[in-house]
Amino acid sequence: MRRSAIGALLALLLLIVPLAARPVLAETGGALVAGEVIVRLLPGATLSTPELARRLSTLRISAAEPLMPNAPIYRLRLPATTDPQAAAARLTATPGVAYAEPNRVRRISRAPNDPAFPQQWGLHNIQAPEAWTITTGGQVVVAVLDSGIDGEHPDLAGKVLPGYNALNGSPDARDDNGHGTAVAGLIAATTNNDTGIAGLCWECRLLPIKVVDARGIGNDASLAAGIRWAADNGARVINMSLGGEGDSRLLREAIDYALGRGIVLVAASGNERQAGNPVTYPAAYPEVIAVGATGNDDTITGFSNTGDYLDLAAPGVGLWTTLPGGRYGPPNGTSFSSPYVAGAAALALTQRPDLGWADVGCILKASADDKGPAGKDPEYGWGRLNAFRAVQLAPVYTGCPLNTPPAPQPEPPSSPVATPGEAFRPAPPVNAPGVRYFPETSHTLRGAFLRYWERYGSLRIFGFPISEELIETGDDGRAYTVQYFERHRFELHPENPAPYDVLLTRIGDDVLRATGRDWNAFPRGAVQPGCLTFEATGHTLCEPFLRYWRANGLEFDGAQGSSFAESLALFGQPISPPQVEEIAPGVFRTVQWFERARFEDHDGQVLLGLLGNELTRARGWR
Repeated sequence: MRRSAIGALLALLLLIVPLAARPVLAETGGALVAGEVIVRLLPGATLSTPELARRLSTLRISAAEPLMPNAPIYRLRLPATTDPQAAAARLTATPGVAYAEPNRVRRISRAPNDPAFPQQWGLHNIQAPEAWTITTGGQVVVAVLDSGIDGEHPDLAGKVLPGYNALNGSPDARDDNGHGTAVAGLIAATTNNDTGIAGLCWECRLLPIKVVDARGIGNDASLAAGIRWAADNGARVINMSLGGEGDSRLLREAIDYALGRGIVLVAASGNERQAGNPVTYPAAYPEVIAVGATGNDDTITGFSNTGDYLDLAAPGVGLWTTLPGGRYGPPNGTSFSSPYVAGAAALALTQRPDLGWADVGCILKASADDKGPAGKDPEYGWGRLNAFRAVQLAPVYTGCPLNTPPAPQPEPPSSPVATPGEAFRPAPPVNAPGVRYFPETSHTLRGAFLRYWERYGSLRIFGFPISEELIETGDDGRAYTVQYFERHRFELHPENPAPYDVLLTRIGDDVLRATGRDWNAFPRGAVQPGCLTFEATGHTLCEPFLRYWRANGLEFDGAQGSSFAESLALFGQPISPPQVEEIAPGVFRTVQWFERARFEDHDGQVLLGLLGNELTRARGWR
């Protein structure tokens, strides 16, 4: 169909113009062109078909460009604030449409302009340029437990956070050895800045923690203190390009402390293969990703320690990187293989900040290139790191496909009771370590539930506990330990590492069903400028609720403020439009329901509904 004919048919509805370049919207696993959707019509359908024309009008389509001379395929222009995926879903459901989809961005492999990049063979071997077409990383904090970092290096300036000296307890984490600066550059040197080298995670931030002195010597006390400090100061990944022989209870406890906060730990296997090939700690701890070194032909180097504890291999010879004083050099060793794995872990966390340490480790192992005997072996572990395959796997990861031992499962925090009648009776005051008693409701909080409550919102988000722990059967027919709060319900999943051992249930949906309401029956809202539309539920989130939703979330990415994923983890998606409801006898407010909350507008102030109270009353438990 000719453009003039289309213009005559659409009249005032569509303005047919060539589409100008559009901005790019980031999305998990790729990017979309903002405000553009591709649509193909069924035979006999046209853009002026009444139902389709109405849908185009509703979506405020401003332009349509035929893409093929003899096929009804068009590129549609929408307002830049409209979610292209949501618009495509609505168009696909319209009669006369064969399919509709966002206009996705495709790129050639990214080659940064850093002068030494052509010499960085290690990045090419692990397919970093291909990985960068998917993500160049985000504000993930990677702690470098080493000799410090030269934060004034031109390729590291602005990337290095205030750090800690675990040797003397001071904030002075300057590098007096050079090793830590070399490690840091491989992880996150400023990239595509026409200077020096390229780092694997372009946008990552570096947390320097000095645990060894100018001679490169530290001890269990400094390393354990450094691990704990990193865990308490925003690290999502910890790199340890150091080690020594012998297990340590102190070190084991510090690692458990970091694991309890979901942190990925990576360590070098050591360079003593010709001196007896000793088992090196912390790399040998099962939960730490142990990394050996390969040469540019992907063979294990003659110096790299090997053993059954090895998890991965990565380039470790002649890797150009940053050195103190603005210099560059190509050091060798497993010390410089480990940072590539740490950087790849940060890339995966950029895409999936909800993942725990065991999930990230599985992604890196499952996506590695198997260079030795099939499966895991003592030289390569699961294989040589492949950053490209790792960032391909992360967005679609649903569970570990490897035959690896399960993560240690913490014991239940207490002995939960069997019936709601017992759980909601007032509990006697308790004065014991690890237990908090609330006289306001006469209930206790302990174990995993107490840690989660304190870390992710306490009274402001969850309110007081209104029950003791009890056993409930979930929607999947399995029995779970749960506890009710004024605004929520926690569910214990000890098979997951902390903090993912506590899950928030869909209490918004539960309250609606308990009161005889079905959120699927609520009318869907139209796409509106300045609002956020959720394709999965068909509902739109606008002010003042949008501001509150964005400002709060479960903190798991280490970055300041709440990301989309963090807000989604706390509240879920909207399952109703804003609507006036009677929230108490004679009290009417504008509310909006979410999977895990209800927002209430109290004269411009957004408050959370007491859904835990309402659900337990609806079930006759209180």
